[in-house]
Formats: sequence, structure tokens, C-alpha cells
Amino acid sequence: MKRISIMTAAAALLASPGVPLSSPASAHTSTRYHTHRYHGHTHYAHRYCRYSRGPTGLVAGGVGGALVGRSVLGHGLLGTAAGAVGGAVAGRAIDRSMTAHRRCYWR
Repeated sequence: MKRISIMTAAAALLASPGVPLSSPASAHTSTRYHTHRYHGHTHYAHRYCRYSRGPTGLVAGGVGGALVGRSVLGHGLLGTAAGAVGGAVAGRAIDRSMTAHRRCYWR
């Protein structure tokens, strides 16, 4: 049992990104649009979008995938590693798609 937890932790560490989780300098992109809502005055707004790498889904998917992959693909290192990689990719995609509507706003 100890060996399983060590392999799962190692797979989760390998699947996690090795880059810092800070936002890049170009994270705030602006797109201009104008509307005539304020009694003839033109109102300009900027669209701000933040980039999400999906770290929560990546880690949770990697750990969950490692456990599922171990039971489905075999009780060896190959099943654990394949499950961790597949789960990490799927978890990141799910995390990014679920938070996409909250990342952009107009100001």
C-alpha cells in the first residue's frame, strides 16, 4: 500500500506544471467597442480576459486518473502512469471549460 501511494504521488508531481502560476504580462487583452447608451455620449469599454492554466483540474485529474488507471489498465506502473496522464489532460480541459465564462469581463 505504501508503494502505491508513493507511485501515485510521483505521477501527480510529474503531471503538474513546472511553471509558476502567475499570469503573464499579456494577460489583459483589450478589445474596444462603443455603445450610445448615455444620452448621446459614446461610452468606450475594454474587454479583459484572464488566462487559466487549469491547475486544480490538472492535479485532481492526475490523482484520480492514476487511481482509476491502476485498477483498469493493470496494477503496474504503466497503468498508473497512463491513468495519471490521461486524467491530468482531461481534468485540465474540464477545469478550463467550466471557468471560461468567468474569465472575461467588460469594464
